[in-house]
Amino acid sequence: MQMVLRRVLAAIPMLFLISLVSFTLMRALPGDPVDVMLGSAQKELPTEDLKVLREEFGLNQSPARQYLFWLSGWVKADNLASANALGRSYRDGRPVKEVIVERIPATLTLVGIALVLSFALGLSVGILAAFLSLQGNKRADSALTAVLLAIYSAPNFWLAFLALAALASQAGLALVKLPILGLHPPGAQPTFGAEIEYLFLPAIILSTRRMAKVALYVRTLALDEIGKEYVVAALAKGLSLMSVITNHVLKNCLIPVVNLAGLSLPALIGGSVLIETIFCVPGMGRLMVESTFGRNYPVLMGLVMLYGTIVILANLLADVLNKVIDPRLEN
Repeated sequence: MQMVLRRVLAAIPMLFLISLVSFTLMRALPGDPVDVMLGSAQKELPTEDLKVLREEFGLNQSPARQYLFWLSGWVKADNLASANALGRSYRDGRPVKEVIVERIPATLTLVGIALVLSFALGLSVGILAAFLSLQGNKRADSALTAVLLAIYSAPNFWLAFLALAALASQAGLALVKLPILGLHPPGAQPTFGAEIEYLFLPAIILSTRRMAKVALYVRTLALDEIGKEYVVAALAKGLSLMSVITNHVLKNCLIPVVNLAGLSLPALIGGSVLIETIFCVPGMGRLMVESTFGRNYPVLMGLVMLYGTIVILANLLADVLNKVIDPRLEN
């Protein structure tokens, strides 16, 4: 309990620093939201109307006052319950809270599927690679390791474009009937089953590099553990090598694997920005891209703070799980 309290207290200045840096970088971008929204049409509007529009969005105030106004809405607990706590979107005038909340389910579903795939496949492939190495099958081990390194070296967006190109150019792949764009069939009501089907290919692409990293990491951990006394004793008792790896070695590798899982969640959420944009998934990542090009500062600030909170919570959850796995660890 003390560890959780210390981490929560340490997260407060960290979130404040994240908000300050992100706000400063956003305001350093050229142009303002009115220029982006109106484009060439602002030349036809009177100067008084443009002034009123900027006053409505609070853009006539100094950057410091804009930041303090936003920060007060974020900090005050009573205002956070209000839809207007984080301001309103420059694009359609809706509350930022409402804009972000409607995009969260798609991103969480995409990231959740990718996280399960990356660790389920990564652990399996990592154990197989360690087994091949210990069996002395150097050719198979080298080939598998080279494939994993090649996958880990390939950017997710490049793999996504390859997958789309393959599905578009090869008629035989059309037999798979795998939907690739959007979140549900056009004109149909969104359902959870349809979302899973549409998100399956993006989740595979998103999880590929993470799967390779997990597999290589587990292989290294297993090979480091295999020379220890408890492994030698287990093998001397007549247990098979695969049984020793899965029942003994893997258990002792859980703590670093859990730490990797804690780091993987924010990494996958960050990686979903490009994947959602490529596959037209209406999630938080695509919303961030749209808000960046549209200079939609309130929505961008809300997303940045949400991402920062997720990173802190993921690391905290990993530390708690490590403590549960091994109570001997220090707080």
